[in-house]
Amino acid sequence: MSLTTLKDDLLHEFREERIMINEQIEILDPLATSLRKPAAQRLLSSGTLIVTEFSCYVVSLGGIAFISLMHKIYPFSLLSEVFYSSETRNKIGAPNLIYLILAIYGIATISVILIFILARTVREIRMKNDILSIAGKDIKTIVGQHLERKAALETIEQRHMLGMSGVSQPEKNNAVDVPSTPFRATSVNAPLNEIRNPGFG
Repeated sequence: MSLTTLKDDLLHEFREERIMINEQIEILDPLATSLRKPAAQRLLSSGTLIVTEFSCYVVSLGGIAFISLMHKIYPFSLLSEVFYSSETRNKIGAPNLIYLILAIYGIATISVILIFILARTVREIRMKNDILSIAGKDIKTIVGQHLERKAALETIEQRHMLGMSGVSQPEKNNAVDVPSTPFRATSVNAPLNEIRNPGFG
């Protein structure tokens, strides 16, 4: 197993951190955008839910009072008069009148229960909207921190020319090409030779 240097490990961690930040930004940014709403719209929605919840509770309490006083409220008060009238009761039938009265009370009771359930549902929706609003703000903050970290990493990369963007850096050639100058040998018959002149340029 080959041992790596500290520089190699740090470069590897640098690359991994860049990849992780980019992936998290791609996931969190659309989520933050979808959860983010204008403040006026959010307040209007929350206010509407509060009014709806309060109205459902009031209607539920009114429904309970209505059921308890139904025998005194017209036209439901006619049911007791018809039930206690011997002629009408014999003509319609006592069991039929009982079933009719029970059906009316049952419909009223079921309506009150459904309205109360609706009030509780509206309350749950309002609480979840508040949680989503807080989550949207937190995700927005996290995305902002990731963008700042991404910009810092890009600055470090550009400062040190790490070449992690997929573009390889050109290798520097330390050898300096010195133009050659003709030099005649001391011998008369010696040909002209092309040699480097270290004093040139």
